Amino acid sequence: MADGATAERAAGRVGSKALIREINEALVLDVVRRRGTTSRAEITSSTGLSPATVTGITGQLVGEGLLLESDVLRGTGGRPARLLQLGRDAVVVAGVQLSPDAVEIALVDLRGDVVSTLQVPLSSTTPDTAADTVAAAVSSVIASHPGSELRGVSVALSGVVDRPRGIVRHSGALGWEDVPFAALLAGRLGRRVAIDSLVNSFTTGLLLLDTDLAERDVIVFSVGASLGASMLTRGRIHRGFRGGAGGFAHSAIGRRDGGALCHCGAHGCLETQSSVWGLRQALETRGIDPSDLVAPAASAVLGDGGAKLGLAIANASKMFGPERVVLVLAAEIGQTVFEEACREAFTAEYAFGDAVPPFLVTVPADGDIFARGAGYDMITELFSAEPVGGL
Repeated sequence: MADGATAERAAGRVGSKALIREINEALVLDVVRRRGTTSRAEITSSTGLSPATVTGITGQLVGEGLLLESDVLRGTGGRPARLLQLGRDAVVVAGVQLSPDAVEIALVDLRGDVVSTLQVPLSSTTPDTAADTVAAAVSSVIASHPGSELRGVSVALSGVVDRPRGIVRHSGALGWEDVPFAALLAGRLGRRVAIDSLVNSFTTGLLLLDTDLAERDVIVFSVGASLGASMLTRGRIHRGFRGGAGGFAHSAIGRRDGGALCHCGAHGCLETQSSVWGLRQALETRGIDPSDLVAPAASAVLGDGGAKLGLAIANASKMFGPERVVLVLAAEIGQTVFEEACREAFTAEYAFGDAVPPFLVTVPADGDIFARGAGYDMITELFSAEPVGGL
């Protein structure tokens, strides 16, 4: 049967048949996604919708290419039933990773497969230039798939993002404060646009690919040009007021007095000690080449930054009590003394007391990992009766 939360949402929308149909379509698509290949009878049983409603909805979704009829199921006691699976070509979304110097696009189909990628340079981080560059890149890559409908665009970037309002509250990497980037991009593309932090986009990808996470409490920490965190509670990302959850980059370990100046204006932020940006700044201050983070001369700075991050992660984990912690590391610091020091400091914090240490997993942030996550973010909305924000 349909869950109580979905039924409640439907009851609140009885004035709009279109919205009720949208909810029912999402329920049907989600059953097919989870089962891979299924019958109309199984959809009816799983959703609690009437057979007539399921027949009507699946017929329309097949006509739109969102579903495909595949094998014939025999031995049902009546007419042979056609099995259904997700379509591949009709609908695509564009996942975008927006960095200070580049725009990376991953075109993702309904099954979550990347069908095309494109990377172009970003000449300036001004919001208008960034919006122009993203719009041109998306238009270019979708032109290579003329038979597909672009359902929407999701952008992942470093910073604190108010997703429901489509506003970047703060991004040190881009130098933005309160930028309505979703509206800027939607106006250029004429398509639905959502924006989120890099780490939230990555976490959304984890949810789509690992259904086991839907029943777990997890914190995902990312270390790149900036620091970020995503808190996952029973399959839902906790975003906090105005998207502020997970913004631990601008907290401090110890006193702020005498600490390095952060791009937020404060001194002693964890960002200045453990992000790739902060590590490079610290190396440069000591007269060490900041371009080579694996050089022996950089070991002391990386070790200190990793240890401080491990302490911060342990403190956050003790407050939240997750079952698992995922650490996403930029390629520049993966498999270095930074990772080792971070893990050692994290483990040491659980040596005393009665807190149960969560399982710590390290993942390299390589390839199109964030662009894909952004694409999964938009694809996920097709399987949800409750959109989570965007324009």
